[in-house]
Amino acid sequence: MTSLEGSLFDRIRNAREQMRPSERKVADYIVSQPEKAISQGISAMAAESGISDPTVLRFCRAIGYDGFQDFKLGLAQSIAVGTAGIQHGIEPDDRAPTLANKICSQTINAVNDLAKTVDWDQVERAIDVLAAAARIEFHGAGASGAVAIDAQHKFFRLNVPTVAYVDPHMQIMSAASLTCGDALVSFSYTGRAREVVNAARLARQREASVVAVTTPGTALAEIASHPICLPVIENTEHYTPMTSRLLQLVIVDILEVGVALRRGPSLSHHLRRLKDALLQARLDPTSAGN
Repeated sequence: MTSLEGSLFDRIRNAREQMRPSERKVADYIVSQPEKAISQGISAMAAESGISDPTVLRFCRAIGYDGFQDFKLGLAQSIAVGTAGIQHGIEPDDRAPTLANKICSQTINAVNDLAKTVDWDQVERAIDVLAAAARIEFHGAGASGAVAIDAQHKFFRLNVPTVAYVDPHMQIMSAASLTCGDALVSFSYTGRAREVVNAARLARQREASVVAVTTPGTALAEIASHPICLPVIENTEHYTPMTSRLLQLVIVDILEVGVALRRGPSLSHHLRRLKDALLQARLDPTSAGN
């Protein structure tokens, strides 16, 4: 096997932008379902990825392996050395400085990849929809539920009715009450959170706009009227969601600032009132130590 540095998943991420579109399909499949991929032959993997056998071979060589079996051995080793529930690339004996360097590097690379890979025309259209919405809801589950709550906290300031739901029953009932002119923002990195997907489907049936922050080719992306697809950088079913959650938060900030700009100068007065009101909730800095 070729001598290689860095984890297999890091190499896939770093090489992805230089790959052909068909090779990226293999990359996304491997990262999202490594345990399934490890048990497959080349034809099965090609069929699952929707490409040809030779494309799988080109992908293996693009990330530094001599062939398919060479790549499969590297994939098996990468899965074996990973600690369940912990971000890939992290080793059991890593100390704080090493952890900080690895996690910061992964985060920086992921944010840079986000800027290169997201369909910004789709983001612009999502901003337009949210700026015009009479009501905005945010749905998510698990780690994405925390992102939904953060989004509601930010959009609440923009003088539009907002709410965040992480309870599946509330998501379904609330989605059933949406109408044309309302907007739902659904967060699911895997795009397969059952309740989030079902609520999004119901919202579309109610003619509400659905912005989905997810990954390409997922059930949620297919349902959404405005899918914002993040790069596939980690398998959140095997590892704790870390970088993927941060990318969702970056998208929230972009959407929120974009909507604020669309709302124009009138929003500035509203935001100033909120800031002034918050002053009453803070201690006078001169009273420190008294």
